[in-house]
Amino acid sequence: MHTAVGIFTISNPIGNLPIYLSFTNGNKSQHRAIARSSAFTMVIGLLLATWLGNDLLGFFGIGRPAFQVAGGLIVVLIGLSMLRSEPSKVHHDPKSLERDQNSSVKGIVPLGIPLLAGPGTLTVVIADPNATSMGGKVMLSLVVLTMSLLIYLIFNAGELFSSRISESALQVLTKIMGLILTAIAVQMLFTGFSAGFPMLGGVGLTG
Repeated sequence: MHTAVGIFTISNPIGNLPIYLSFTNGNKSQHRAIARSSAFTMVIGLLLATWLGNDLLGFFGIGRPAFQVAGGLIVVLIGLSMLRSEPSKVHHDPKSLERDQNSSVKGIVPLGIPLLAGPGTLTVVIADPNATSMGGKVMLSLVVLTMSLLIYLIFNAGELFSSRISESALQVLTKIMGLILTAIAVQMLFTGFSAGFPMLGGVGLTG
């Protein structure tokens, strides 16, 4: 459960609607195409992280506890940025969004990567303890597919949402998501420290 919440809060599809809509230029056919390509890119990126992330950690000799601690720090920075209603430079570079406004593949870059499948969401998926088993990977894959479908539906209905949600409401929602995300990040830190230093106690990360 924590991974699904983490993916949704970091990608923050509702809070990022203004960014998404700025890439569509009011063109409905382009609107749907960009929503599809961004969600599909997210699926590919996160599924690769699900199935290859553990192997990559092993290849580089990185223990899972160390990655959970490092990932927790990254996610904390993203969560704190959301609490301050500021774009996180850890998750994406705001200047790159301006540069890529006229890109022919803007649904892939920068919307799909790194706005949706960026360092934060990739970290949450790889750090999930379930990623170490085949059954866990299958479960995570279903979570990724579900979250990507949900984000596609939100983006596809972006104009409707944006017309009914005020700027102040978006900021409040982003702050709430930031608080939840920070709590998830702290739990990741506890899990990493507990696994790396058993004497600290078993504060586990479940879901």
